[in-house]
Amino acid sequence: MNLLRRLADARLPCVEADPAMIDRLRVLEAAGQIEVMIPSARPGAGAGPPQGAATVTGITPRGWRTLAADAPPGEAPCFIGTRRRSGG
Repeated sequence: MNLLRRLADARLPCVEADPAMIDRLRVLEAAGQIEVMIPSARPGAGAGPPQGAATVTGITPRGWRTLAADAPPGEAPCFIGTRRRSGG
């Protein structure tokens, strides 16, 4: 929930390279909360990271509903819908 809240406040699209955070993004994607592009892991990547960075492109309507349901009364997110790229 904290990650979903953080994404709601972030300027999207946003990029995340930390493998542990990418795993959390996978969970949110599987739950239908966010739209994210996660490249396939590169087995035996040698000197480079085994996983490329993920790009979160939006929060789904289901994600916004989840945020609204979890918010204290009177503090629900004011934008319920899919937010995609900032400035466009």
